Amino acid sequence: MTMQIRLFQIQDSDRIAQLFHDTVREVNIRDYSPEQVKAWAPDDLYFTNWTEDCSNNFTYVAEEDGEIIGFAQLETNGHIDCFFCHKDYQRCGVGTRLYRAIEAKALELKIDRLFVEVSITARAFFKSRGFRVVKEQQVACRGEKLTNFVMEKSLAKYLEKPDRFVVATFYHFADLTDYREMRSPITDFCNSNDLKGVILLAPEGINSTIAGSREGIDALLSYLRSDPRLQNLEHKETTSDVIPYNKLRVRLKKELVKFGVSGIDPSKEVGTYVDPKDWNALISDPEVIVIDTRNIYEVEFGTFKGAIDPNLDFFHEFPKYVEENLGANKQQKIAMFCTGGIRCEKASAYMLAQGFDEVYHLKGGILKYLAEIPPEESLWEGECFVFDDRIATKGSAI
Repeated sequence: MTMQIRLFQIQDSDRIAQLFHDTVREVNIRDYSPEQVKAWAPDDLYFTNWTEDCSNNFTYVAEEDGEIIGFAQLETNGHIDCFFCHKDYQRCGVGTRLYRAIEAKALELKIDRLFVEVSITARAFFKSRGFRVVKEQQVACRGEKLTNFVMEKSLAKYLEKPDRFVVATFYHFADLTDYREMRSPITDFCNSNDLKGVILLAPEGINSTIAGSREGIDALLSYLRSDPRLQNLEHKETTSDVIPYNKLRVRLKKELVKFGVSGIDPSKEVGTYVDPKDWNALISDPEVIVIDTRNIYEVEFGTFKGAIDPNLDFFHEFPKYVEENLGANKQQKIAMFCTGGIRCEKASAYMLAQGFDEVYHLKGGILKYLAEIPPEESLWEGECFVFDDRIATKGSAI
């Protein structure tokens, strides 16, 4: 199942009206009375023809498997209108994808301010996207009074920066016994360079996806590599028109990726790295078992042709999968891959510790492969799930 964001089409009108009606009645009822939601979305309202209104604005539609699961409108003055997500797809990234489309279009149109009137229900979402409340107000609607909030967000600082944002991903296994003490100076350094994203620190190393200016990313990488334990840290880059994170989080973890098996140290032994240019030949070998080590919901976006999906809800289920499905023949060739490579470091170290002879993994993960292999040569099918506001990157380019 792959969600796509597209522009409104005339044939969407009735389904959009129905979605609006159902969302107000079944989602906004959490914060409003039955009388208020009936006034807001009366039974006969959704038969109104929405075609003209949607056609006159930038109306974005979220669609999955032919079903419309959300929509939102942007007017040329920066006003956001009719921002609704299907009742069965709440907290599934639909609103995030729609908002990203709207903000990208606003920047394209050189709009320096977005504003919106939001319900009690939607206030937290827009706050998390950097909007501030200008005022709370009571709005008359068919004999009822409804509370909503006028919120706004300035885009001026983004318009002042013509360069695209750099998104850097990296991890490095190292003995960081002082990882707790590292948190504060790294946080201060990132804040001083206006960087947003996530950095995980653990006794076994560092893992991060971080975004900001070219200068800020370069400064952070130099700062981290000045530590002898991190001097060989490798990173991957993509670019984005809009920064895909709203804040910085530097978190402390027991493990960089939860695996649940003690004694596994990727800094000492891992499987054989395979460069993206050599990956196609390896996984095309019928003697090689190709395993996608990611979780089920990630695999649904896309995977390599012929890869096995272990159906993992969590990565720490991987050892059980190996024991139940691969343990009988430890001489077979195994090729593994994941998004950025970090999970394969642990998975390959574990399999070597279990006595497997030949364990290979894609160096730099799917992201590096998609960045280096031309679309016409790629064996990737679908999109690649990423853990930020982008949700997925295209299989043809990132």
